[in-house]
Amino acid sequence: MKYYVGIDFGGTSIKIGIVDEEGSIVVKNSFVTDPHKSGEKIVKDIIEFTQKVMDDSTLPQENILGIGIGAPGLLNPELGQLQLLANVPNLNGIFITKAVSEELNKPVFLDNDVNAMSMGELYYGSGKGKKNIIALTVGTGVGGGIIINGELYRGTTFTAGEIGHMSIDRDGKYCACGNYGCLERYVGKEGIIERFKLYQSKGIETSINKYLENGQVTPKAIAMAANDGDRISIEVLKETGEILGHAIASLVNILNPEMVIIGGGISNAGEVLMEPVRMGMIKHAYIIPAAAVEIVKAKLGNNAGIVGSASLARAKLKI
Repeated sequence: MKYYVGIDFGGTSIKIGIVDEEGSIVVKNSFVTDPHKSGEKIVKDIIEFTQKVMDDSTLPQENILGIGIGAPGLLNPELGQLQLLANVPNLNGIFITKAVSEELNKPVFLDNDVNAMSMGELYYGSGKGKKNIIALTVGTGVGGGIIINGELYRGTTFTAGEIGHMSIDRDGKYCACGNYGCLERYVGKEGIIERFKLYQSKGIETSINKYLENGQVTPKAIAMAANDGDRISIEVLKETGEILGHAIASLVNILNPEMVIIGGGISNAGEVLMEPVRMGMIKHAYIIPAAAVEIVKAKLGNNAGIVGSASLARAKLKI
């Protein structure tokens, strides 16, 4: 059996697991690291944590073929360099793959965390057996990964897939990126909550209170309330799905994928969200590519980060 290490790197925590060639996690653990440490010390932590997980697995070290790292922010996968991590600026400029590879004596590969999720879904999730896929994560923001002929498409500056910053309204809401009308301002966390509160302000009855998190409305609470029949929540998710479907229609027309995979927290709303997404896409896309594409929920769930990162190594090593 062949094995790959997946490192899911977040702002304050690191999830590390060993994944077999069938996509099952053999062993995993999570570690907290201090973003205020120097970049070199954080990398040292990652190396130590990874070695611990490999040791805990009791697997023959030669059967662990490579390591994949999925990280947020801007990076250069060819150089293995972290370029701009907003939450961990001390890592900016660090050549992380070289450092980890030299210490652990394994080939190491780096990519964007959503690209990693996309590869995980291609190898082991909803996209298994497909070649042309668009994967989206819809959470606080909107991220995307594009797979063409079984290979990640990264673009000239390795920033392809920033679907959340597709402008769907040139005079629309201001986005933190500096643009107006970005998709994520309408279907990301902020936009979803804004729509809910607008309906709530009209005095429409809602049962969301039992799902609030620390007294706050969240997309997760809206999804749970919708599944419980809450009128406002259902309407908000329907509108969210229609907007997302409209944007996906443009991607379908341009890239002609076999499948669009939607992950992230809001995807847990299920068909309350997914059916409006499909209808929105069909309404706005050309008939032929629209008929050929499936829109499905991501399958890997909470394991997407580890399995996806491990898939980066599998894809690069081709073994």
